[in-house]
Amino acid sequence: MFVRKDFLIISSTKNYSEALKTAKKAAVGQNIKLDLRGLSENKQSGLTLSEDQCQNEGWEYPAYYARGRWDDGVYISIEYSDAFTGFKPEYYMVVVASGNRSEYNYKRTYNKIKKTYKSAYSKSSKVYIGCMH
Repeated sequence: MFVRKDFLIISSTKNYSEALKTAKKAAVGQNIKLDLRGLSENKQSGLTLSEDQCQNEGWEYPAYYARGRWDDGVYISIEYSDAFTGFKPEYYMVVVASGNRSEYNYKRTYNKIKKTYKSAYSKSSKVYIGCMH
């Protein structure tokens, strides 16, 4: 099962270290929580949870689930574009908000972010919300 979600993106890069630097800078500069969701870079899958987290969930390592399943809101994370429909593959994206772009907090964050990150944009994607086992 899929649902459509909107993502507010301030940066896309093929370099994880660059994405992490941008995410940390934006978190401090915009006073927005940085939540990497326990993910780290992985050459095979782009991003992954730790081996322990995967084992606890009953998933094979490496495993990555896209933001937007049950974790909408305003916080900064790094996401891997391969997990989203309609996105160019193999990019690390710095995402500042997710959910529905017509929601008050999303719109307010978009307007705030655009003052500093002129190239920030919203993009929609279908996100899988079914079973991960």
